[in-house]
Amino acid sequence: QLVEDQIAIPVLVGKKTEREKFKGAVYTTTVEAMMPDGKAIQMGTSHHLGQNFSKPFEIKYLGKDEKEHFAWTTSWGISWRLIGAMIMAHGDDKGLVLPPRVAPTQVVFVPIHYKESDKEIILQTAHHIADGLGKHSIRTYIDDREQYTPGWKYHEWEMKGVPLRVEIGPRDMESKQITLVRRDTGKKTAVPQADSVTHIVSMLDEIQQSLLHKAKETQAKLTATANNMKEFAHIIETTGGFVKAFLSEDNDCEERVKLETGATVRIVPFEESARGQCVCCGHPNSREVVFARSY
Repeated sequence: QLVEDQIAIPVLVGKKTEREKFKGAVYTTTVEAMMPDGKAIQMGTSHHLGQNFSKPFEIKYLGKDEKEHFAWTTSWGISWRLIGAMIMAHGDDKGLVLPPRVAPTQVVFVPIHYKESDKEIILQTAHHIADGLGKHSIRTYIDDREQYTPGWKYHEWEMKGVPLRVEIGPRDMESKQITLVRRDTGKKTAVPQADSVTHIVSMLDEIQQSLLHKAKETQAKLTATANNMKEFAHIIETTGGFVKAFLSEDNDCEERVKLETGATVRIVPFEESARGQCVCCGHPNSREVVFARSY
């Protein structure tokens, strides 16, 4: 939920194989995402350690029966790779593209004034709209630095990935409108100043959903099915991405696939589908797994 709803990256969830699980764990569950270059990245894991570590380290607790028992332990979390995945999934040649829900600054105002007489009313308008957005818990910044040109500011905030830029200049004041510029698409939209808060709140939600939709399309495009090693190797070498295939629970098959293609099992789905023929050895009663090359 964190990865999809906040960071706008679709994920696959499931368990690791015995070969890929955390060493010493009873089992490992994982959240995996696909990057635009066709490589997977592990977004987070949870390891059920059972009593495998509490026994050798003598970690005990006093139970209701007033007797000592070895603790049942876990290890889980996310790491900096989540940040890296967000940058790779959404970024472009201009720099960062941040989903609105996690962006430190969601809306940046760039006042445009060439005459001192325009400055005060333009800044007042920017502050008024920013105050209105604050009531919706929208994080804003008014870039009123005078040592930089508007164009310089545009490039800086685009590089920093701020989801939405608001431009307010003399012509906007005459027309009683403001100009909204989306970071993800670059599209410019003029909206009435009177309804600007409503439009901005709505557009931020559109940007969030658009980024997730685009990432889902990328994942779908980079997901394929292989029925044999020839098909499997061709997919991995050409497009990469997630490859669904049946795999016997013989560790030799899993190792062979890795050695020949560089791909590893990313997940074993929680809900088992119909069984089929192993992509490696042809065993007829094999479970479906998802392979990929990864970071």
